Amino acid sequence: MYLTAQAVTDAIRVLSERVHPFLGITFLACKAHGLSIGNDENVSVDRLTHEHLNKFHRLDRKSEHFFQPFRSVQQWVSPRYASTGLQTANTQTFSSVFLHKKRSSRWGFAEDYLSRIQQILHEDNLPEKVPSWPLAIWLLKGVELGSNADPRGLLEIFYEQFRITESERSQLFEDDFSGLPSADGDYFSDEPLVVSSVLQEFDPPPDRESERGTALTSLKIEFSGLSPKLEIEFGERLSLITGDNGLGKSFLLEFAWWAATGTWAHRPALPDLVNRNGTPRVEYVLRGNSGRLSEAAYEFDYKRNIWSPLSSSPTVEALCIFARADGSFAVHDPVRSKLQGITDDRIGRLTSDDVWDGKAGMIEGLIRDWVRWQKAESKLSFDRFCSVLRKLSPEDLGELRPGATIRVPGDPRDIPTIEHNYGTVPIIHASSGVQRVLLLTYLIIWAWQEHELAASQLARDPLRRLVVFVDEIEAHLHPKWQRIVLPALMSVGEYLSGELSIQTIAATHSPMTLASMEPSFDIEHDVLYHLYTDAGSVKLENIQFVKYGDASGWLTSPLFGLQHARSREAERIIERAKEAQLTEQPGEALVQELTDELRRLLSNDDKFWPRWLYFAEKHGAKL
Repeated sequence: MYLTAQAVTDAIRVLSERVHPFLGITFLACKAHGLSIGNDENVSVDRLTHEHLNKFHRLDRKSEHFFQPFRSVQQWVSPRYASTGLQTANTQTFSSVFLHKKRSSRWGFAEDYLSRIQQILHEDNLPEKVPSWPLAIWLLKGVELGSNADPRGLLEIFYEQFRITESERSQLFEDDFSGLPSADGDYFSDEPLVVSSVLQEFDPPPDRESERGTALTSLKIEFSGLSPKLEIEFGERLSLITGDNGLGKSFLLEFAWWAATGTWAHRPALPDLVNRNGTPRVEYVLRGNSGRLSEAAYEFDYKRNIWSPLSSSPTVEALCIFARADGSFAVHDPVRSKLQGITDDRIGRLTSDDVWDGKAGMIEGLIRDWVRWQKAESKLSFDRFCSVLRKLSPEDLGELRPGATIRVPGDPRDIPTIEHNYGTVPIIHASSGVQRVLLLTYLIIWAWQEHELAASQLARDPLRRLVVFVDEIEAHLHPKWQRIVLPALMSVGEYLSGELSIQTIAATHSPMTLASMEPSFDIEHDVLYHLYTDAGSVKLENIQFVKYGDASGWLTSPLFGLQHARSREAERIIERAKEAQLTEQPGEALVQELTDELRRLLSNDDKFWPRWLYFAEKHGAKL
């Protein structure tokens, strides 16, 4: 169990009215350290408070600023807050609380520190007792609570973690739960906290745009594939690519992956090795968060059959995941590669069997990790997995829920099961659509957790950008699933980390997938491209996103080019009927023939009937 975003936002509002920053930060940092009482010791209070801020006040990891939920003129304070604003409170307003000489590195609590804190709060007209319930919520946000998911259990964790004594508890803290709108089910959930839901309730930090990482901005390919030139400007959030089979959607995604990661997901994409009509060339641009552009260019060397760089070859500073149309995957993690000293780009290539059953030195696999997460004492990984599955659950199957593991004859492993409206199924026997969603869900969560681990082992922060490539995102999925999968996939980052920016690059044939984006497509951050043929040449066009309303509207849009969202035979007879309507004397026999064919091919409520019936009756057809 976890605290909800509602609990955290309610707690912040109470803390901002009633709690001085000294008590919410300095006092707790000193208590967690075990600062001496009645004696001083060699310790830096600035260091203690800065470490406390780093641990509990990084509400937006994309920002260098700390979120300050206590009484203050600012909610977001600078990275130097511990040695500036807090230091002033520590050495001036609350100086009598400590044993400390100016310009000394020795600190300790005075013997009567509790009464002195109360006196200072009284003189400042502040409540002399801290509301412990909202303070515990703030400090334990994101923590897996287990059986302690109730107000009393939460307080016990808080008091134990910060070494709060009985006298401190009785004199400084107020265990009254009435100060918040709710202390029941609204404050606890099975799903891990989505930090972005908390952030949206408050103003953004002043440096919100200074994210670490780079994004793929544009790609130009010349004399490769079926077109002499393809250019694409990628959306900051979403890039959707549509087009007929065989025109190069997968080809374009493979090149985009190569530009982003410097590796090929399978084998290198090659130009036409027979008809050499020009010099094959690839150019791409990356944009850093400061706005600085990094450019790269390659030309194909026919003698060595390789793409030869003409300049430096930057790659995106991001965790990248590619779900390919053939069911295989690729993962690129620059942090993990650095930790392991990996130089062979093949290490990131994974077949579907690799993701199911594991690949030595790379991945344990869905079956083993699922069982391990499900049985682990800490449920964070498993709860993340369950949350994403719920998000990706289709209407017809209902909520996808992990069931108890079972043994399958002929397999020595414990096999996970999936529960839905139609029963409980071992995942190895689940439908192709369910298996595809399970694999992609698992791979994203696994890759992020491995990335976080590698970053911690290198003593650095995780990257703040995830780039997801998906080819034929609708593969194996029922239309009911097709209309939720892309929006759900784009929101997965919320369950991984509040600091992640996600860039999604996807290819699709599905009108339902396009219709699913109508409520959320953002022209400022999303783009739609269409591959089509013109005079024997393939072209890529940036299409304005238009709301066509339903799948039929998308099927008859320029993206799919159908005259009618019907069978080919029905389309042909309707076109013949329309031609007849434009003829001055179509003849009774022709009109009767067309009527009979329309009756055979169209449903009784087809919208073409009102247009035809009056015409047919007028020309003597028997209806």
